[in-house]
Amino acid sequence: MSTSMPIEPNVKASVALSLLGLELDNRRLMRLSGSEKLPEGQRQMKYKPQDMLNIRARLANTTPEAVKKAMAVNTELPAVVVTRMTKGGIGKTSITVNLGTALALSGYRVLLIDADPQASATNMLGIETETYHPHIGTLLLKGGDKPDDLREFIIPIFKDGFLDLIPSDVELDSTNPALIVGMGREQKAEEFVLRNRAFLSKHYDVILVDTTPGTTPVSVAFTYLAHLAGKILTVVEPEGSCLRALDALQFNLDEIQKLAKRPIDLAILVNKAQIGRKHVEHNYAILTKSYPNRILPVQIPHSIAFTRQIDADDVPASMPVILKDPNSKAAESLYQFARVIASEFNVTQPGFAAKA
Repeated sequence: MSTSMPIEPNVKASVALSLLGLELDNRRLMRLSGSEKLPEGQRQMKYKPQDMLNIRARLANTTPEAVKKAMAVNTELPAVVVTRMTKGGIGKTSITVNLGTALALSGYRVLLIDADPQASATNMLGIETETYHPHIGTLLLKGGDKPDDLREFIIPIFKDGFLDLIPSDVELDSTNPALIVGMGREQKAEEFVLRNRAFLSKHYDVILVDTTPGTTPVSVAFTYLAHLAGKILTVVEPEGSCLRALDALQFNLDEIQKLAKRPIDLAILVNKAQIGRKHVEHNYAILTKSYPNRILPVQIPHSIAFTRQIDADDVPASMPVILKDPNSKAAESLYQFARVIASEFNVTQPGFAAKA
């Protein structure tokens, strides 16, 4: 499995403010990041994930130093966001990868797990999959309480640990029949997280999981894990077959809740929205009636920018929309979406005051 070099991401002030959802003048933003003047040779300030963490820390009346100390001794599990849908082709993977990237650009430490054998999330982050790489299936099949050496599985996407990936591989599909014959298969993802609690708590603020379309033992195991958050993220288009697939997902979720003995609700994102078209408005009305109070207060517009994310001829050149087209309307909606998810799933960091 070939990898591109870890990215050294930075964003200009306008994108930084969009990620944060703030209106500040550039000089105050720069000072909050810890800089008093522009770096030599730069005509405008560019903000790295650490700068964004510094800004959020100071706005929250703490300091980057206090946050760093709290991270070093943290034992609380990171937030868990599992994306799931029973129908393919609706942009779930694209949404998940852009969400993880937006949170990382905002200064959160993100672990993205590609739990789909198609490996689209892995490819979108510039990782070629023509050769084998250890994948999450190996960790799901392992028993016992001994922690894993996760560094054997993790590929750093951003420098300084703000975005890491456990990539997928075509051999991940062989995990499904192995799980079918195993005992307690629904709890395997939770067992993986709990036995690696010390490592995950110290290094990450949020774990994102992109699952395969449909219902497989691997996707069911990660859906069970979602009881830690009390909800899963699902992505829909406002069209008939997708609404039927959502009903099937709800049925599957009802069964898993019985096993978990805890509620697992739906957080629904409307993707490829073309509001204004009659059939779209009709299906959106059905969606809001069928799933009241579960639809997130943001929509992702239909955009050709999403088709340019994966370069089939040069996978290492692939990257998500918000890195490739950071000023596009699609990117703007994704910045808002990331802020919504941070609130909905209680994504926070050690050293920050707990959210109400």
